[in-house]
Parts: sequence; C-alpha cells; structure tokens
Amino acid sequence: MALFAGKSNQEIAQILYIPPGTVRAHVHAILQKLEVRERTQAAVLAIQKGVVAEELLVIEP
Repeated sequence: MALFAGKSNQEIAQILYIPPGTVRAHVHAILQKLEVRERTQAAVLAIQKGVVAEELLVIEP
C-alpha cells in the first residue's frame, strides 16, 4: 500500500526494485481506471469501497 502511505514514486521504486518510470506508469493507470485525478482521491475511494481498511492508510512522517 505504498501508493497510499505517502510514498513518492522514487520511494516506491526503491521498495519494489523497479524503475521510477514504471511506478509512474502504474500509478497513472490505477488513477485512470478509478477515474480519479490524484492519489488522495484513490485512497478515499478505496476506503469507501471497503478495499482497504482506513487503519492501513496511515501517512508516515
């Protein structure tokens, strides 16, 4: 759930051992499929649909 944990594309890429461009492409595809414009909207939608428990969406400092 790095997408919703306040991680940057670079941080997600490092966690997953993939290029930042790949992260960017996947994030873009997710946002398009959800018909939202930003990650925050995707997180809210995930909570509303019950896909992700709100407790899992804690933003790290």
